[in-house]
Parts: sequence; C-alpha cells; structure tokens
Amino acid sequence: MAHNKRKTVSSIGLKSYFCKENLPLISLVWLVVFSIAAIIVSCVCFNINVVIACVMVVLEAGLSACLNRIPIWIHGLVFIAQIVCGIMASQLPFMVLMAFIYVFAIVFLFIWANHE
Repeated sequence: MAHNKRKTVSSIGLKSYFCKENLPLISLVWLVVFSIAAIIVSCVCFNINVVIACVMVVLEAGLSACLNRIPIWIHGLVFIAQIVCGIMASQLPFMVLMAFIYVFAIVFLFIWANHE
C-alpha cells in the first residue's frame, strides 16, 4: 500500500505564504494592521474622536489612491504638507501617524500595480 501523505499546516510551513505571489496581500494586511493601530493610538493617546480618526484614515487612503501615479517628489510634498497642517492645527503627532498611513498606502498601491 502506498503511503498517502497529507499536507498539514505544519508540513506546508509559513514559507509558502511569504512568497512573491502573496506580496500584495501581505502588504494589504500590514496596511490594515497599521491603520487600526493608528486609530487606537489616536483615540487613546491623543484624545482624538474615533469617528475623526477613522475618517482621516479613509481620507488618507483615498488621497493615496488619487495620487498613485504621480512622481515620487510630489508624494514628499504631500507628506510635508500633512506635517505642516498638523503643526498649524496643534495635532502634530496625529498628523504624523496619518502621513505614515499615506506612505503605507502608496507603498501598497505600488506593490499592487507592479505585481506580476
């Protein structure tokens, strides 16, 4: 009798999940995890309303989707403009978090667009 080898999660291993084919999914998961962490930190540490934090995360994702195909130096200007807006509104740490949401969303969209 031939031995039937059943593939279990332990025999497949995590290496198969961290391959180039799954890079867009992995970057999306990290974007979502960072977004949720930024919302929680904004609410707990910076006393930002939950609705405002969630709306800002959605606005950052929308902004990155709209500005996806522009040159990289313009993304730098957008990042700086967000920091300046945070200074003007006296919410610098919150806007730094939102600027990094923008950066992670741009990186995700770059990976998604260039995935083969």
